[in-house]
Amino acid sequence: MKALGRTAALLGLGLLTVSCKGVTLAQVADVAGKTVNNSVASQKQRDECAKLDVEPTVKEEYAIGSAMAVHWVEGGGGLMGTTGGAKDTSVHAMHEYLNTVGKNLGAQSPRPTLDWTFGVLNDDQNFNAVSTPGAYVFVTRKLLSELDNESQLAGVLAHEIAHVVLKHSIQQYNAAKVSLCKVAVTMEANVPGSGQLIAAGGSGGNLDLDSDTALLGDLTEKVIGLAESGNDKEQEYAADQLAARLMISAGYDPKEYIAVLGKTKDGSRLGSRHPKKADREERLKTFLASLKPREGEFAELSLEGLRSPPLQPELVAAVKKGAGRSNVAKDGK
Repeated sequence: MKALGRTAALLGLGLLTVSCKGVTLAQVADVAGKTVNNSVASQKQRDECAKLDVEPTVKEEYAIGSAMAVHWVEGGGGLMGTTGGAKDTSVHAMHEYLNTVGKNLGAQSPRPTLDWTFGVLNDDQNFNAVSTPGAYVFVTRKLLSELDNESQLAGVLAHEIAHVVLKHSIQQYNAAKVSLCKVAVTMEANVPGSGQLIAAGGSGGNLDLDSDTALLGDLTEKVIGLAESGNDKEQEYAADQLAARLMISAGYDPKEYIAVLGKTKDGSRLGSRHPKKADREERLKTFLASLKPREGEFAELSLEGLRSPPLQPELVAAVKKGAGRSNVAKDGK
């Protein structure tokens, strides 16, 4: 058994083609040393990959966000767009309205200078909203059709804005970078952009995605996979709470956002990580109750004068009429 063990060890050291008679201890030691050194070097490179878990540059964030936005638009049946020519202004007015509400909420957030972009996906089957790094936010036509007032629309947009501000997708992006880098260390020739990934691990952690479309595509695919598995409970609770804060700052009644949560369905598609809507509703009620000032203290956020205005007729008309595809509406100007 010992002899077989030594033979296997020699095979593992790459000495299969050398006769046993011709192998010296010096040769064995030399090959073994190279093997150990290669293993140590690979492990060091894998450790360097952890350095990719850093704040992306503005250019990097917009690159991955734009690529994700394209994916969501394609998967959502395209963007709603006009079909009636110059006389059909309802969809343009809808996007202008959506961007007005959304940009007002974005201005209340800790990242007011992002180029906030809002659009409507031509999806009349799924009650859904999504967001990406770089401040792209999309809602489905199905979701818009079930809203009762502008405060509910604000709640949906504020929740997605909160995910962007809290950088939940950035966390997923960083996880994808680190994971792909570790694969690249082992399988360099089979990973797009592997050289840039490995090099970035040792030099600051940031990537130039605009210069490498293959790497951008690979990373986008991995981030989308993470996003589709759903955010975890704490991320959703945090986004709900920040959404309520943004709504109050903009003058909307946050109780209407709780009403929107009541319209959602608990589904297996979101995975076990995603909280149940009843838990989210209860936590929001508790949070709003905590904002009421104690005697002799100023309120953290004023709950006076909050409103729930009706949806603009242009939005209702556009959603009911339906439309074809168009480009992303930037700010409705």
